[in-house]
Amino acid sequence: MGRCAIILLALAFFLIGAASANSICDNAPCEKVVNASLGKEFIVSVESNPRSTGFDWWTSFDPQYVNLVNATYIPGNKSTVMVGVPGREVFTFVPKSTGDTELTMLYLQPWENGTIGGRKIYPISIVK
Repeated sequence: MGRCAIILLALAFFLIGAASANSICDNAPCEKVVNASLGKEFIVSVESNPRSTGFDWWTSFDPQYVNLVNATYIPGNKSTVMVGVPGREVFTFVPKSTGDTELTMLYLQPWENGTIGGRKIYPISIVK
């Protein structure tokens, strides 16, 4: 990935975070709140089609609250005959501390100067 694309990607995540006064959901539509328990894995699954579109989900989160422990792509069609059938990208996180935070996900083509094809924001509430 080129240096320019990395800088644009970082800028996009910064601007999304900077746009929020109290909660990022005040300025953008959010997904349903993820209620998580400290130390117990939770999963976020999103539709994806990286093999035919080149778009891929990128995550941004506060590492003081959660760790990304796994990310995997599950094809939507087991047969190799149908090209372009979307699958799912599954992200597994483990909460590290209690509180409220957000997970921002951008559906990007990184080589196209960070072209954004979609955005999802998940509020996360972590309890003991």
